[in-house]
Amino acid sequence: MRLKDKLLIQIKLPATQEEYEFRVPYDLTVEEGSRLAARILAARESAQYEATDDVDLMHLEGVGMGEILNPKETFRSLLLSERLVEGSRLMLV
Repeated sequence: MRLKDKLLIQIKLPATQEEYEFRVPYDLTVEEGSRLAARILAARESAQYEATDDVDLMHLEGVGMGEILNPKETFRSLLLSERLVEGSRLMLV
């Protein structure tokens, strides 16, 4: 898979108050992407965060600030509808 087939997003982890960069495949669902990010962050920040399958991604800026992304949508559909852009800031909730 090439980098052009992936979307760069920034994900804030409330437990650390830090943001982490992820490149997610366009055809991954938000649910799959949030679970994957949670597992990666739990491995990296194991002293402060424990992953669960019950995670969501929320907009941190712009018109949709505070909105939870639909877990069944793909990153591609969110990009095409302009609800996400390259570098969008999200929070794991």
